[in-house]
Amino acid sequence: MAGVQVGLKNLYYAVLTKDDATGVSYLAPVKIAGAINAKISPKSNTEVLYADDGPDETATALGEIDVEFEAKDISLTDQAALLGHSIVGGVMLKKATDVAPYVALGFMSKKSNGQYRYIWLTKGMFALPDQEYATGEDKPKFQTPKLKGTFVKRAYDDLWQRIADEDHPDFVAGIGANWFNSVEGTADTTPPTVTVVPANNATNVAVGSAVNWTFSEAILASQVSDSNFFLIKDSDGSAVAGTLSINTARTVVTFTPGANLSAATAYRAICTKDVCDLAGNRLAANSVTKFTTA
Repeated sequence: MAGVQVGLKNLYYAVLTKDDATGVSYLAPVKIAGAINAKISPKSNTEVLYADDGPDETATALGEIDVEFEAKDISLTDQAALLGHSIVGGVMLKKATDVAPYVALGFMSKKSNGQYRYIWLTKGMFALPDQEYATGEDKPKFQTPKLKGTFVKRAYDDLWQRIADEDHPDFVAGIGANWFNSVEGTADTTPPTVTVVPANNATNVAVGSAVNWTFSEAILASQVSDSNFFLIKDSDGSAVAGTLSINTARTVVTFTPGANLSAATAYRAICTKDVCDLAGNRLAANSVTKFTTA
């Protein structure tokens, strides 16, 4: 069952240093202690084309994204970084000429099913906050800071948000473990490779054997299907009935035949090049492995 959001933790920001046609880059993410809440409000602009005395077509475009977050405290160092102020001798100086930088904002939110959602907003600017102070009373009253900002899509690639759910079938632990190391995540342009057991041209393979494809990195679990992984009899191309499974690390796919294979018979185990890693890199070519049973 998909969970609803019930928590918030690990609030980070990262200053955007480049965003143009040639690329995008950020400084290292910085954690803001004591996240309380975060609100994201995307706006869209819709136009309706009227023809023949009625609405005929609509077009929608993303507008700005209003963002507000509240924390237990926002240190002077973080305020200076987020709002463009300076700190001299331990004192934060606010000038009329200060310009807030573009930043990314990231956090994780626990869901009612116990799994987490991970979020990065990629480009936004925060405005000067309201300042409110109150005297102490006989009943404690917490005064927590809030920052409001406006986020937009990046110029480089139109990306405005990255989001990942732990309960998505293609999620692996490494995504969450590395989420706050960088806004972009680890760039991966290398196609996965695969090794197969039984090996190519193997002979005397036991008739009760399964086929294992082991990948050099995690693959998309959603692509583990009988159209991408299958075993056929070499003589006539007939498909062998069986079941597919993938391990929790998403690196090993197993085909288990529904019954023992025929003795002294040649088979081909096929994995198509449509299989790809978590970054979308596909296998360089179809993997075709021939073996003969004992």
